[in-house]
Amino acid sequence: MSEDKEILKDYEKLLSRVYEKIPPKSGSSELEIPEPELLRVGSQTIIMNFKEISQKLKREPQLLSKYLLKELASAGSYDEGSGRLVLNVKVSRKVIQQLLDLFVKSYLRCPTCGSIDTRIERRGKVWVLVCEACGAEQPVKPF
Repeated sequence: MSEDKEILKDYEKLLSRVYEKIPPKSGSSELEIPEPELLRVGSQTIIMNFKEISQKLKREPQLLSKYLLKELASAGSYDEGSGRLVLNVKVSRKVIQQLLDLFVKSYLRCPTCGSIDTRIERRGKVWVLVCEACGAEQPVKPF
């Protein structure tokens, strides 16, 4: 009987040591993307808060703009001074939001653990999504 209590105490001691050594999670898996503020001028659509959106997604604005332009099959430009993205096509807020959600699923969220603490690396011709939380690496479609 006393042997069982000794083993249990040792187990609890070891368990508490393990929990002390495990680092706390650096970020949450929750992500709130700001709603795109759109301005339509003729046949152009301007995303006024584009820089804020790309910062929230922890991605370079050029990378995110390249993705959106490719998905919309449109020309456009990113203005670094104002932080706006000008799209040469009429597009609704709903479509932009859907594309941003797809971007998060494909190029931001880790498919293994679901964390949003990731980065994109280019290795030769291959783009790789690297998770900071679990260390998983996943090839992604090129831009």
